[in-house]
Amino acid sequence: MLAKHMKVFFLASLAALVLAVILAAWGFPRIVSKQIQKNVQLENSSVMFEKWRKLPMPLTFKIYVFNVTNAEDINSGAKPMLTEIGPYVYKEYRERTILGYGENDTIRYTLKKTFIFDAEESGPLTENDEVVVINFSYMAAILAVQEMMPSLTTVVNQALEEFFTDLKDPFMRIKVRDLFFDGIHVNCVGNHSALGLVCGQLKSDTPPTMRPTEDGTGYYFSMFSHMNRTESGPYDMVRGTEDIRELGHVVAYKGERSMSQWGDPYCGQLNGSDSSIFPPIDGGNVPQRLYIFEPEICRSMFATLVGKTTVFNMSAFHYSISSDVLAARSANPNNKCYCRKNWSANHDGCLLMGVMNLAPCQGAPAIASLPHFYLASEELLQYFASGINPDKEKHDTYLYLEPVTGVVLKGLRRFQFNIELRNIPEVPQLAKVPTGLFPLLWIEELSKLPMYGTPGCRSSGQLPTRTAGWRKLHAGVLTAIVDCSFGE
Repeated sequence: MLAKHMKVFFLASLAALVLAVILAAWGFPRIVSKQIQKNVQLENSSVMFEKWRKLPMPLTFKIYVFNVTNAEDINSGAKPMLTEIGPYVYKEYRERTILGYGENDTIRYTLKKTFIFDAEESGPLTENDEVVVINFSYMAAILAVQEMMPSLTTVVNQALEEFFTDLKDPFMRIKVRDLFFDGIHVNCVGNHSALGLVCGQLKSDTPPTMRPTEDGTGYYFSMFSHMNRTESGPYDMVRGTEDIRELGHVVAYKGERSMSQWGDPYCGQLNGSDSSIFPPIDGGNVPQRLYIFEPEICRSMFATLVGKTTVFNMSAFHYSISSDVLAARSANPNNKCYCRKNWSANHDGCLLMGVMNLAPCQGAPAIASLPHFYLASEELLQYFASGINPDKEKHDTYLYLEPVTGVVLKGLRRFQFNIELRNIPEVPQLAKVPTGLFPLLWIEELSKLPMYGTPGCRSSGQLPTRTAGWRKLHAGVLTAIVDCSFGE
């Protein structure tokens, strides 16, 4: 009888052991993962929601300026010589205003950004530094006239000589604070008849980089002050409460479900996240591309899977921008609908490899690229005597995602703003300059999950490794995200 009880006890113990192994190897990780997914969806009761609504820690926003060192020689036809100055570092705070909830599990919100200069991180650089840069707004104006009314180019240029102070050539000598946020004054009071035409056009269709003066006599031009002044959106985003795989997907922007600026359904489609949140990644079905909607350029872009790696002692998937994104249509036929106007008689209506025409989006002939024309055509580099040096390590755009939560452990977004410097014989300021694509500045937005022990984190020490067990690993990931940061 004793032997029989011992046998039953042994079998019961064995069954319990098998069950424990199964739960440890399969059941418990799934339970933990489900619980984490519940807490990263955009639901008022989730631990992640408030961190997503108002970022508890700022992003790092860096600006690098292309200072022109041989302006006088360029005015006589020489190749440009540039010196990169930067970074000028700003703390970028983000806060969302929730406007309501819609059909298909969506949330509607606007996004407010606030930039504060970080003197300590900027080192010896200050906002009072003076630089010589391409006159972005002047070139935008004269190129627009050349495209629409070439016969009026000379007349309008005479008006622009009153509009811009001391317009002796296509370059500005200014303080960086005015270029970035404070604004460069342009004048609407004068005697030239065409000045009223220029200012009237600005009044009826003011670009975001221009803001009226308080007395109504002119405008201020700056590259980024509009982001400090106004909220972007509204966005409609999937909350992930019904299908976690759709978490973060932007389905509408300003009430529109496609970007009509491109006149094509493919180029106008809204794909992916606003870069603040991504769905968890299924290890058995890892996406080859991650899409991000960029309202500043009116399109979605994608990063391509590089592989699996480790960041902060945690497994992560590494994604990086590829040459296909800004490829010429000869290299990527899908990009043909981004081709709108020719910038050179040598090309077929599309821009060169690695650049994108923002005119349909921004209403001005600005051109975007990666910094230093990284992944762009060699033809662009030949325009410069010095100062343009593309480098993957310095100029790539990438992100690392933690697969269980879909949170960005580390990410860098980089963009460069350029405009054509065009030789126009009938315009004195442009009569001898060489034609080419001229950079103004480039920006870098850094998101990085802080290590434990930084201000705002409740815990201390290193993030747990996978060998510490599923409970500790996933709890550590979630705690780090919720208590320390929620990267964008």
